[in-house]
Amino acid sequence: MIGLLIGDGNLPKVLIKKLEQKKIKFIAINLSKKKISKKFFYNFNISQFSKIVEMLKKNNCREVILAGKVTRPRIEDIKIDFGTLKILPKIILSLKKGDSHALDFVINYLNRMNMKVVSCTKYLPELLAENFVNKFKLTKQDLRDVEKGKAILNHVNKKYDVGQSIVINKGLVVGIEAAEGTDQMILKSLGIMKKINKKIPSGVLIKVPKKIQDLRVDLPTIGYNTIRNCIKIGLRGIALKKNQNIFLDQKKSLNLIKKNNFFITVIN
Repeated sequence: MIGLLIGDGNLPKVLIKKLEQKKIKFIAINLSKKKISKKFFYNFNISQFSKIVEMLKKNNCREVILAGKVTRPRIEDIKIDFGTLKILPKIILSLKKGDSHALDFVINYLNRMNMKVVSCTKYLPELLAENFVNKFKLTKQDLRDVEKGKAILNHVNKKYDVGQSIVINKGLVVGIEAAEGTDQMILKSLGIMKKINKKIPSGVLIKVPKKIQDLRVDLPTIGYNTIRNCIKIGLRGIALKKNQNIFLDQKKSLNLIKKNNFFITVIN
């Protein structure tokens, strides 16, 4: 039995559909904002951690997949029961350190409960971005922008738990992701992009995992909206880390990519 810890977004829906098609048994712990009334789906708040673990154990889940966006709870919102009380100091410490440390705590705790956390790509290998790399030829400027963006993200993420994405245009840092997320960072870059581009597309979005990111539970993800937003502000393409990015809405995105001579490439 597989236990799914699902949040908001399209990835949980795609994963559930694939498991149902393959007739793989699972239960879903719904942590999203929208409640689900469906067999084998259980609605919890992420702060009810001990009860979530109890439900996974009760259903004999040997593998656990985390998929979708879950809002990290405030410490004062944690629901205290006897099970949670025993591990409360560790929960509080992990929350104070940031999202990546909180995920590490969840993974390590589930491992101690004999539940192995696996990546959704074990069951959805077709979502890896390199399956969709197009043969659009990058210019020398594109390549320089990609290298600069990769170098900046690698440097920043060695010390700080910050965003996964950066926009580089003609060597200039246009935007770097913070708490707002990739798509909002892209849209906020519109004004600067107009000044640089002068109606001719240029620049690249580089999106790679953070150095402290556990790829079993937190693979960087793009989809149709990300591509549409990149085209809207005048970018030429997206560079993604090889084997470390998920690309949703691939079929839906195909015409948009071709129509705008937009590129998707992978980097080592």
